[in-house]
Amino acid sequence: MIIRIISVLLISITIISCQTNPVQNNFDRKSERLHSLVDSLSNYYRVNLNRPVADFYLSYITAGDTFYVSSEPQQLYTADYFFRIASITKTFTAASVMLLHQQGKLNINDVITSNIPGTSNKYIPENEDYNVPFKDEITIKALLEHRAGVFDVTNQDIPATVIQPYAGRNYLDYVTGLPDNRYHTFTFDELVGVVSKNNLSNFPPTSGQYKYSNTGYNILGKIIERISGVSYSQFLRQNFFIPLELNRTISVWQGTDIQIPEPKINSYLYENGTYFSTTFDNMSGNVSEGNLISTSRDVTKWLKMLLTGQAGINMSNVDLMKQVIPNGGFPYGLGINFMEGLGYGHTGAHQSYLTIAAYDPSDGVTVLVGCNFWNYPDIFLQMEQMINIAKKGKEILRDPY
Repeated sequence: MIIRIISVLLISITIISCQTNPVQNNFDRKSERLHSLVDSLSNYYRVNLNRPVADFYLSYITAGDTFYVSSEPQQLYTADYFFRIASITKTFTAASVMLLHQQGKLNINDVITSNIPGTSNKYIPENEDYNVPFKDEITIKALLEHRAGVFDVTNQDIPATVIQPYAGRNYLDYVTGLPDNRYHTFTFDELVGVVSKNNLSNFPPTSGQYKYSNTGYNILGKIIERISGVSYSQFLRQNFFIPLELNRTISVWQGTDIQIPEPKINSYLYENGTYFSTTFDNMSGNVSEGNLISTSRDVTKWLKMLLTGQAGINMSNVDLMKQVIPNGGFPYGLGINFMEGLGYGHTGAHQSYLTIAAYDPSDGVTVLVGCNFWNYPDIFLQMEQMINIAKKGKEILRDPY
């Protein structure tokens, strides 16, 4: 009788031990479905368009789980692989400005020629480099919103009508193309100085128009440095990277800082029937608007903390950042845009990384979708496809089964 009871118990234990954990099983099923999303899009480029390297990666933070999948067939990436986050950097710059605003060290409604609160110093230097058109009308808020009309030295070619050796050229390309000048270190003063010395502007800041301007964010970077007394990179480290434990987020600023740490995601540009690596680049011309290197884990963590009031900026100021205005594309606020179905966040594009990241307060889900190539000139189609798989991924996560 005792032997029979023991046998029954052993059989019962064996049956229980063989049963699959339903929670884990559900997580695995969802991960597999997410993986099929990125694989499908990757295969479209690899097979249909003959793009040998076409990797996509997808990351989510939900209330109870964290998901990360990638399409790379030879070596699966993880959420801790480094890549250039490009204009997602602007969320850090905007957060820096809002932190200083919260501390009473600046007022976002001030014009940039006003005195820094409690001092006799102006927000911008009183020299020819910062004699930008309409400077007495440009507010800090307008710079954050891309509504100041500041000419964008990074993305706009210098007008052919100016009397300069770089007329009709992209200024950064011109400078780094000079003999032995590939690793030239650009500065805020130099970049803004190109605007000032050539009297370049897109429109008066009082016109109510919108035009994306990286150089406008260079001015914000200079303001952050003048108020804090430390470099832009140091400010981010002291106020965000270290206290929030964003241990794999790096602010590169020297012209020689062309590398990305290991393990990294390499990038590739497809153009005119060929492709080449674009992983290494001089990012000094993008400080404060697109220079950061990070990981999927850090970026999703950052956006969730920022937009839930856990990054040092209180919710009243976060709500100010989220006051987006329609502009013909993604409505834009203070360093934050809104993407229907995904939430508030930012996009990033720098040779040849594409990234979309957002936090949705309606469901508490944070998402990042990225890829490591540009299929030039169809980059906007790529981004549309990435947004679609990010939305489909959220549908998978909502599925109880």
